[in-house]
Amino acid sequence: MVEANNTTVTLQVHRFTPRPERAERARGGSPFAKKSSPFGGGSDSAARRRPRGKQWVQEYTIPARPSDTVLDCLLTIKRTIDPTLAFRYSCGHGMCGSDAAAINGTPTLLCTATVRDWAKQPSTAPEVDDEGFRRTGDETANEPDVPAENNITEGSLGVIELASLPGFPPQRDLIADIDPMLNQIRKLTPYLQADGVLATTAEGKVDVFEYLQNPEQLAKYETLSNCIACGVCEGACPVYAGGDAFVGPAALIWASRFINDSRDTKAMDRMDAIDAADGVAGCQSVRACSRHCPRGIDVGEEMWQIVAKVRER
Repeated sequence: MVEANNTTVTLQVHRFTPRPERAERARGGSPFAKKSSPFGGGSDSAARRRPRGKQWVQEYTIPARPSDTVLDCLLTIKRTIDPTLAFRYSCGHGMCGSDAAAINGTPTLLCTATVRDWAKQPSTAPEVDDEGFRRTGDETANEPDVPAENNITEGSLGVIELASLPGFPPQRDLIADIDPMLNQIRKLTPYLQADGVLATTAEGKVDVFEYLQNPEQLAKYETLSNCIACGVCEGACPVYAGGDAFVGPAALIWASRFINDSRDTKAMDRMDAIDAADGVAGCQSVRACSRHCPRGIDVGEEMWQIVAKVRER
């Protein structure tokens, strides 16, 4: 079945242009600039601080098909309408995680979100009453429905609202600064740490089966190794704010991946590192992090598992 090509979609993009950085003072700048703060400070502070700049919402109405992805729509806008629109992407197939953003307020990947699934029709009832108060569902339940043709443009698939990934400072338009998350992951040494001893056989040869695992051992961390550090779980977490108050679900997932790896010899050290006020103690078990993981990880369940393992050790 061939889809009609005479339909359109409207993208409401929350845009942001940062204010130009002030020129550094002559003679080495401010004498106070290099002093570290007792509350975290360091190079991460600038990344966590929300930059100032111009913010506005811009609408684009373009031809689109229900099967088009939101990334397809943004590329059409950038190539034919507005080359200044900024967004990040790479593979375009949900494998790299670079194009994470908020679609209709929900963190997800632009390249896997289709117009069919995310376009919404405008509300048929006004949001406020004659006195300026916001209307509730009870107030509009008994009112007659307004015909849809009076509220939407013929041939329109609907409206999609786009914003940068929540929980991170925006850099420009839909590009968020995810360095705070990546720095948190790096702090937890996200790589295999073996004992460094080269195993040998009885004949004195190198034991090529030193790190051989059975299916049960592999299953303990295999799903966790699919994490692409896109930041969707962090953007959905109401506790994580891109700072030091909570290390975040992504960093804990990476720590859990190696804690559950039978080849790693630093499991206890890893659990000591996350057994802190800004580690597993910061997780409130809201489980919002599980809603839209593009790699199918039940982040909330894995968080519960690692919290239980740390407390029981």
